[in-house]
Amino acid sequence: MADKILSTHTVFMENRKELKITGVLQVIAYDEYKVVLRTDFGKMTVSGKNIVAGQMSTDSKTMELTGDINYIQYQANRGRSESGIAKLLR
Repeated sequence: MADKILSTHTVFMENRKELKITGVLQVIAYDEYKVVLRTDFGKMTVSGKNIVAGQMSTDSKTMELTGDINYIQYQANRGRSESGIAKLLR
């Protein structure tokens, strides 16, 4: 079964200081060093220093972050949901 794309997903970064993301479904975790988001294209991790979450709109599925962005990483959607043990072992 092919993955269904629910909305458009874009990432716009300016000078590694400002990040605007669309297609965000959920904020999974957040602190000043890392933000983990669930997007239509899988789990997205943004890592750096002094990360501050700005506006988050559930209507337009957008998120704004500022700080010193070091990397952006995706983990692909899985065909089925993880078991409880798999989540604990991460």
